[in-house]
Amino acid sequence: MSAKPELLAPAGDLESLIAAVENGADAVYFGANMFSARAFAGNFSVDGIVNAIDYAHLRGVKAYVTVNTLIKDSEMENAINLLYYLNEYGADAVIVQDIGLLSKVRELLPDLPIHASTQMTTHNIEGVKFLEELGVKRVVLAREMSLDEIIEIKQNTDIEIETFIHGALCISYSGQCLLSSIIGGRSGNRGYCAQPCRKKYKLRANGNAVKTDGEYLLSPKDLNTTAILPQLIDAGIDSFKIEGRMKRPEYVAGVVQIYRRLIDRYVEEPSEYYVTNDESMRLAQLFNRGFTSSYFLGKPRIDLMSRKRPYNRGIPIGTAIEYDRKSGCIRVDLSGELNIGDGIGIEDGLVETGEVVHNMYEDNRKINHADAGMVVEIPSDTQVRAGSTVYKTLDKTLMESLQKIFKSTVPIRKVPVTISAKAVAGETFQLKIEDIDFNMVQIESKYMVEKAVKRPTTKEQITQQLTKLGNTVFDIFTIDVSVDDDIFIPISQLNDIRKDAVSRLNNARMAQWRRIPHARYNTTWSCSTDENISTKKPVLTVSVDSPKCVNNAISGGADVIYLDSECIRNEDRTDIESATEHVHQAGRKIYFDTPRIVKDEGMNVVKDIFRIAKKLGADGVVVSNAATFNCAKKMGLGIILDSPFNVFNYSSLNFWTEQGAQMIVLSPELTLEEIEQIAPFGETECIVHGRLELMESEHCIVGGMYEGACPAPCKDHEFELVDEKRYTFPIKMDSDCRMHVLNSKVLCMLDDIPKIIEAGVSSIRIDARTIDDEDVETVVRSYRDANDGCFEKGGKSIITCKSLTGEYTKGHYFRGVT
Repeated sequence: MSAKPELLAPAGDLESLIAAVENGADAVYFGANMFSARAFAGNFSVDGIVNAIDYAHLRGVKAYVTVNTLIKDSEMENAINLLYYLNEYGADAVIVQDIGLLSKVRELLPDLPIHASTQMTTHNIEGVKFLEELGVKRVVLAREMSLDEIIEIKQNTDIEIETFIHGALCISYSGQCLLSSIIGGRSGNRGYCAQPCRKKYKLRANGNAVKTDGEYLLSPKDLNTTAILPQLIDAGIDSFKIEGRMKRPEYVAGVVQIYRRLIDRYVEEPSEYYVTNDESMRLAQLFNRGFTSSYFLGKPRIDLMSRKRPYNRGIPIGTAIEYDRKSGCIRVDLSGELNIGDGIGIEDGLVETGEVVHNMYEDNRKINHADAGMVVEIPSDTQVRAGSTVYKTLDKTLMESLQKIFKSTVPIRKVPVTISAKAVAGETFQLKIEDIDFNMVQIESKYMVEKAVKRPTTKEQITQQLTKLGNTVFDIFTIDVSVDDDIFIPISQLNDIRKDAVSRLNNARMAQWRRIPHARYNTTWSCSTDENISTKKPVLTVSVDSPKCVNNAISGGADVIYLDSECIRNEDRTDIESATEHVHQAGRKIYFDTPRIVKDEGMNVVKDIFRIAKKLGADGVVVSNAATFNCAKKMGLGIILDSPFNVFNYSSLNFWTEQGAQMIVLSPELTLEEIEQIAPFGETECIVHGRLELMESEHCIVGGMYEGACPAPCKDHEFELVDEKRYTFPIKMDSDCRMHVLNSKVLCMLDDIPKIIEAGVSSIRIDARTIDDEDVETVVRSYRDANDGCFEKGGKSIITCKSLTGEYTKGHYFRGVT
């Protein structure tokens, strides 16, 4: 028999917490008002978190608290103080993204369990092992993992594994998306994603429009694993996570209820597993953009996307027959039930409308309810065409039935208890109550049991009073009452001792999770440096993707070259060797770059790059995930830690420096002021020029348009996305058919190089991989002159960003992110 996985539910607010617990969640996850990756959810105050933890623990449910954003240095002390608080009040774990915060938790609060957030982009065995060695208890894997890949990780690690089983999906690998950040300054890494992936985009190839089936090209369907739940359970996944901290409590109640039922159904009788039509329809009615099993069974390609509708589509309940302009009504032929108060949406190819049904008629007769097969008239200001599909987007009856569960004052979820009592004349009344978790309360009354003068108190009467647990969370499993003959106990005494015992057991159930408070550690650190330290000249680093660009970059004055992994994989080996020799003959350094995402099946490719680097005498490698970092470290290679690690604060910088990184590329979401607080404490690099990569996706929107085998149009065409404001975002596909979306504007900090240097970084980097070969030398020379000019008397005249690139952006160096 397969072990039963934990069912983990979202709680964006108190009602959602109650909904999750009362409908059968084994654990809940929720965030504080700060440092939560769902900043737009209701979330909880610090006092509210304590109450939420106690509410869950009282009912035998685990409570995980999300502290899963990148933390600024100015916030680190508050974040750590929050963790002290969570530790003391018994949070079962904290969910963390920031490696600096994670390292601080391990140092200061070793007893507080850590779950590595999906924002850490963990997607291979070595990455999981790296976190396991740091003392992380559980890893929330990237949503792009297949079932086979998850099984491999389970078989090769000793850490708990958590995966999402239902809810919204991101098109980008979580933790690797800058789209919302760059477009509007609202960072997904900080919990403020504006979801630009749910907007309209057009696709162009070589500047020409490409016809697509829908315009929401970056909008995935919602995850639904009910059909493959047995396979997920058999894979040994420890925790099944439902997405939805920003969803309404009715959604949480309904989804948890169904998955609770399905998990129990399979574990109890595997051969009899099924999903009823009602269960499937309920999940669809609660919220869906169309459903997909995502990557569990392999790349879903076209089946992943909801290109026509980025919003809840509900379920079809009829077809528009006509719009009567005279009455202002839509006539609908119903295929399902419809009630007053239901929400409907109508799509006719031109108009998309959503509204609540306030009035409804059949043959000019006002009605409140209509069944399938009826033709009804619904007043509406929206004129729709005949044949348009009508969807029920909100079922009022369903919502009201779910509300009863979490708005009831009577707890549904009960904790079984055993009660024993003893009443002997001349002694105190003794009561013991014990729950299934072995919490026990034993108390004696102050009242001395008397001999009955007239009417004795019977065993049945005592039992009746002791079982009046009312609106408590406790439910009698067994009760044993031992009573002398002819005794008398006032009913009020029995009630008082019962209430006292229940109150104490309540407190015992909550207190067992509390931890001994740690002495507060002074988390502040001085960011001041010796004013007499002279500013150092940063090295000029250039990322290139061809041997020709290597030569042009060196000619332009580059100190260091990062050679792209695609070039190393696809170019002739002799050309790579010649480029490496050319760099070294010029007295410069070269590092071989590696992919950001490397599944286990791709680790051999990375190891080949490392072997080539060693053989050709490269100065080291550039890595972008924990697995490739560990591999490079074991092979004794010099390591450049690239921007996908999201190094956002001093603690992260210090952690990776101690791990052995030679150079650490800071997050492109930091401002110059924030960089200045970090840079003096390690070898740091900033990207100052080029098109920033805004996301990497396992899904290729170009290849995903084809039903059969992809004909690889990316080999012969240059693709780009165009948003509703006509900004153009280039798309690149790599050798693993992953999609990379680049910024619409070139980052250019040429005009501000003096400020970059004053911030104290060790290296400034040009990403020349999207610059035409013939322009690379000019761009590099411009930065070379600007860099040198800051250290030479009188300096050198330099060209400006505008003359160098035309339209450009300064990224987040001055505006920052929320």
